[in-house]
Amino acid sequence: MPRIVWQNINLTWLSLGIVVLVLLLLVMGYVKSPLRGWRRLAAMACKAAALALLALCLLDPLWTRTQPKKGENEVVVLVDTSASLDLAESVGGQTRAAQVQAALADGNSDAAWIQALGEDFRLRLMTGGAQTVSVPHFRGLKFDGTRSDFSRTLMTLRSGGTNLAAVVLVSDGNATDFAAWKAEAKGAPVFTVLAGDKAPQNDFSITEASVATSPFEDAPVTITARVTGNGKATVQVLGEDKKVVATEKVTLNSGTPQTVRLRVPVAKPGVSFYQLAHQSEGMQEATLANNTRLLAADRGAGPYRVLYVTGRPNWEYKFLRRAIAGDDDIQMPALVRIAKREPKFEWRGRAGESVNPLFRGFGAKDGEEAQRYDQPVIIRLGTKDAKELSDGFPKAAEDLFAEFRAIILDDIEAAFFTQEQMNLIERFVSERGGALLMLGGQECYRAGGYDNTPVGRMLPVYLDQTASGPAIGDARFNLTREGWLESWIRLRTDRADDEKRLASMAAFHSVNPAFSIKPGASILATVSDAQNSYPAIAVQRFGEGRVGSVLVGDVWRWGLHDEDSHKDMDRFWRQMMRWLVVDVADAVTFAAEIDAADRERVKLAVRVRDRAFKANSDAIVKVEVTQPDGTKSQLFAEPSLKEAGLFETEFFAGKPGYYRATTTVEDAEKRTPLGTKAVGWTHDPLAMEFARLEPNRDLMKRLADETGGKMLALDEIDKLPEMLKNIRVPVEVTLSTPLWHTPWIFAAILLLLLGEWMLRRKGGMA
Repeated sequence: MPRIVWQNINLTWLSLGIVVLVLLLLVMGYVKSPLRGWRRLAAMACKAAALALLALCLLDPLWTRTQPKKGENEVVVLVDTSASLDLAESVGGQTRAAQVQAALADGNSDAAWIQALGEDFRLRLMTGGAQTVSVPHFRGLKFDGTRSDFSRTLMTLRSGGTNLAAVVLVSDGNATDFAAWKAEAKGAPVFTVLAGDKAPQNDFSITEASVATSPFEDAPVTITARVTGNGKATVQVLGEDKKVVATEKVTLNSGTPQTVRLRVPVAKPGVSFYQLAHQSEGMQEATLANNTRLLAADRGAGPYRVLYVTGRPNWEYKFLRRAIAGDDDIQMPALVRIAKREPKFEWRGRAGESVNPLFRGFGAKDGEEAQRYDQPVIIRLGTKDAKELSDGFPKAAEDLFAEFRAIILDDIEAAFFTQEQMNLIERFVSERGGALLMLGGQECYRAGGYDNTPVGRMLPVYLDQTASGPAIGDARFNLTREGWLESWIRLRTDRADDEKRLASMAAFHSVNPAFSIKPGASILATVSDAQNSYPAIAVQRFGEGRVGSVLVGDVWRWGLHDEDSHKDMDRFWRQMMRWLVVDVADAVTFAAEIDAADRERVKLAVRVRDRAFKANSDAIVKVEVTQPDGTKSQLFAEPSLKEAGLFETEFFAGKPGYYRATTTVEDAEKRTPLGTKAVGWTHDPLAMEFARLEPNRDLMKRLADETGGKMLALDEIDKLPEMLKNIRVPVEVTLSTPLWHTPWIFAAILLLLLGEWMLRRKGGMA
């Protein structure tokens, strides 16, 4: 910035004294002057100004200015060479890449603006796509990069290089790593040059895509996509074998985004991969690269073990067990009580004998191990070995937490459990994250004495009121507003079909009446007769887990109505069981997180817990990653310093396609296996590169504004040399010119004195 420097600043008071003295003499001289009015004032001002300029010259003023020192300051010109620039915005028009190439090079030589910058600055020419490289010139560029990772490149350039004066970015602004951008307070300004003006015509694209899994048997996997375009198109989902598994036809208008949901009717357990494809009908598109997306879905893999506890053999258990027989992922070990405990008898047989004499001679044991009548008779069904549940309901966290994901209580009173077992069930839900479901048997809820117990506190309904009216009869089942939103409780894809099914359901006659639900709970279904309406299904979160209540005690009536109703009831049970277990964590959990700033970088996190579900850091964690071409990579996850039981590692996905990772966890001391888990993800760089075709003017302006630069259009790029001459640079040279040697100072004094003389002449003074 130009400024004036006073070399003889120590003569300031002398100069001021001379000016004051001259002004006094000037006033005294003009007191008796015949000049009057404005002429006197103007003449005095002209003479005073001339004398003041002469006095200021005593201070020896210098006119100084700075300018970049030639060849010492560096300017980086970064050109985006990603494939998304190789698009024409109109049919038959010039591509953005061709426009950029024309602005950078003129035949066999650099463009004039680059040559002009080279006269004042040391230039560094770079291209950025999937990788950033330095180039000797910009002639013959290839726009084939699969990514536009220039945000991190800009941050690196601005933070390094002491002589960096500015960065010039030429791009359409569609950065694939925009999430990483953060402007530091210090750093060189970024001058952005926007290539392109509008989105290409006649293009169909998938702008967003997501996948969700659910217990709903008609749609275990649902893919939601946002598509844009103009005209008719077909959206398809292809499986790993390239066969079409779902299709939807859409009509798009004027590029307005439209949401499309495709339901995959059959999906295997575990990790599955899908390709979402979008095809226009009879229209030439700007590009096909944005017409596909690769997706990964994880439905989880069993076996999911559910502990069923019932106070008597009943039909509910019979039909529930039959319903899940066809689901290989769900196992339901059961404790079925066939006789309650009886009063304790003291047998008096032979002298000193205290056991039942009926068992004498049949291998009966003495003492406390002898057959006793004061214990309930329980049979075990579906256990994995002879030892499991041999002592009845588990008494230790290791036996309950590690083996089961959910507990179902049916027709069993609270007195069946000890206080310690009740507390264990509460910890199973709140701490371990398990699920609890209470069915509507006659000895459940208030009738079973669960009020004011740990189990009762977890239930979504209050148990403090009793029904005073007649028992409910011919109760009709219906879904609430919240119930219609839950996929696992619906049995038909179309709501109208589901409403017809509900209207034809059999009536229920055994209901545990509940009059209110707890805060945070939801009623998903109700039963109503001519007079009353009660909750039929209610759910709520409790700590880390979830709790559900089925208050109807004769759900089995539903299946006895007809064959179709029986199939619906079986499906209802299967979907409810899936809802109970799918979100419950195992002792080993495995997650893959794709870095938003660098989508090649994948963070793999394995959490390990012991049988009591406490963090376990004493483990060996191996990870095997299968790449799209079948190559396998072996990794070891290291313990995290931030969280106990967390093991982390990273993998960089360089090839587009499907990735599957499997972790194997072993106990570090005993070398026994603790668990195996699998996850999957996709790497689809072209989908991100072509996700947006319209130039991102907002991002380019933001980059310039936050760094002190300026945004230009591509046709304004010739203005850069002149703009960069006026910026602050690290290395500058100062130019100085003495003002009293300049002609305009002499001319100003001469003109002021001449003006004073002319005013005096006009006023009649010599």
